[in-house]
Amino acid sequence: MNEKFFDLAREKQDRMINGAIEVFARNGYKHASTDEMVKAVGVSKGLWFHYFGSKEGIYVFVYDYCVKYMLLELSTVVDENERDFFEVIGQISLVKTKVGKNYPYLTIFLEEAVHETEQEVVAKTAGARKTYDERIETYLKMTEIGNIVDKAKRERIKKLLDYTISSIIREKTEEKAGSDAVFREIKAYIDLVKDMALNLPAGSYTG
Repeated sequence: MNEKFFDLAREKQDRMINGAIEVFARNGYKHASTDEMVKAVGVSKGLWFHYFGSKEGIYVFVYDYCVKYMLLELSTVVDENERDFFEVIGQISLVKTKVGKNYPYLTIFLEEAVHETEQEVVAKTAGARKTYDERIETYLKMTEIGNIVDKAKRERIKKLLDYTISSIIREKTEEKAGSDAVFREIKAYIDLVKDMALNLPAGSYTG
């Protein structure tokens, strides 16, 4: 990447980053078009390639940027000593909605990147992907879900909230809802699932 990109005004940097994030989030790498980025941002294709060299260069840059941005925000919000799963997932969700203020499609882009199949960009983003996954795993691996010890049931609860939180973020992003409203909606579902999980009859704790 051309380091002169960072000499641009911050507003222009963010417009270009946001344009790329949204196009890749919606289309994946293969079907993403730099013409769409040009249309969304109003920056000529020549300048995109001047700063990033290629579509691959754009993708790798924005992926690394998104991971670094997310990790920084996580480090300021998530309590590494917290052991309650629902508290931790709430803190992570707060970060996901918080980053949406500046980069609305950032969380969606990182989620979609998990399913990326173009080997060139998968390989070039592998290091950042591993760092991000390990950080999330570190936050969650020592948490407890009440007195539910059954592994399968715990995994179902985690997946249920993962799917719910992802769906809410996607829906509210399209509606251009404010980040505070998005988090309130997510928190309501976290609290609902927590209430149901912790009040299950004792016999239902086993798969």
